[in-house]
Amino acid sequence: MTDTSPIPPLEVDARRPLDPAAVALLQAVSHACARVEAAFVVAGATARDILMWHVHGIRPVRATRDVDVAVCAVSWPFHAQLVDALVATGQFTRAPKQQQKLLFDSGTHGFRTELDLVPFGALETPPGEIAWPPGGEFVLNVLGFQEAVDTAQPVSIDARTVVPVASLPALALLKLLAWEDRRARQNSDAYDLLFLLRNFHDAGNRERIWDAAPDLLERHAFQPGLAAAALLARDAKRIASPHTRDAIRVLLSDEATYATLGQDLLARAFALLPGEFSDDANRYLDAFRDAFLEDSPAPHA
Repeated sequence: MTDTSPIPPLEVDARRPLDPAAVALLQAVSHACARVEAAFVVAGATARDILMWHVHGIRPVRATRDVDVAVCAVSWPFHAQLVDALVATGQFTRAPKQQQKLLFDSGTHGFRTELDLVPFGALETPPGEIAWPPGGEFVLNVLGFQEAVDTAQPVSIDARTVVPVASLPALALLKLLAWEDRRARQNSDAYDLLFLLRNFHDAGNRERIWDAAPDLLERHAFQPGLAAAALLARDAKRIASPHTRDAIRVLLSDEATYATLGQDLLARAFALLPGEFSDDANRYLDAFRDAFLEDSPAPHA
């Protein structure tokens, strides 16, 4: 039986608070989504930073100033209604020539924060893709966002605001899919994936790995970091829809694609983690791949 009890919220550490502009932006998005009854989730590098740094104290090298939010939308008019509600607050303006972006002015820093507001859901055509009206020339891959909403981790970002944040397993799915989609023009997704693989053990899983996956510890010679990377794969596989699971399987099973992914991980490790660089990126990636591709059903933790 699936546990449907509410997920207790995590709390941002008071020593590592979110930027006030980010808090104000997320409060405005939360209120607007509530008014139009739209489910949303904080995604991308914003979710990474909230969970890894602000909650668990693991600092990413690559910082972000923009905020990524995915919103479940039944139609393009529904999405337009949400955008209009945000603009009506007087804090948001539409970004020129970028249909997915809004610019947020909190009045606290003298600069504006970019909000990437990506719709998904019933307006996907075909499933997993959206094409912005009117012409449909701007196409985005949104595979994995439904899982991110369905398995979102509530996080208390200040004393009065709790927002849904994409879980680390959902982020792993999204980062793999994003890497494949835009690897030719941007490979920051490879860094984000490596960051998740290397640090999943310290992000609330030190004790869990012993209870949930002793077989993975044994498989990886009781190296908890590698075993945790494999556990991340099991978690990701468990929450993935059949469509998403198949897409990840194809990516990880294709020899040439997988080799390119490994090369990108090593390149990003060398460029962004020089002080702690080692050539173990492929070991973490292999641990993830092997656990995701194994035929045995993913156990529930």
